[in-house]
Amino acid sequence: MTAPTQPRFVVEKHGPGAYYVFNTATCLSRYLCFTRRGAQKIADRKNAEHAQREAR
Repeated sequence: MTAPTQPRFVVEKHGPGAYYVFNTATCLSRYLCFTRRGAQKIADRKNAEHAQREAR
């Protein structure tokens, strides 16, 4: 059985109503959003893009 992989892009809260998408590989926070749902959508999209690049 293989260990589950951690997503590269995760959501971090940086204050009341401020969420960033954090890149765990480069340790940079980018893509400011004012809702967790919006930040999660961006993180999901970035993780999917990264998986496509890894598959090539």
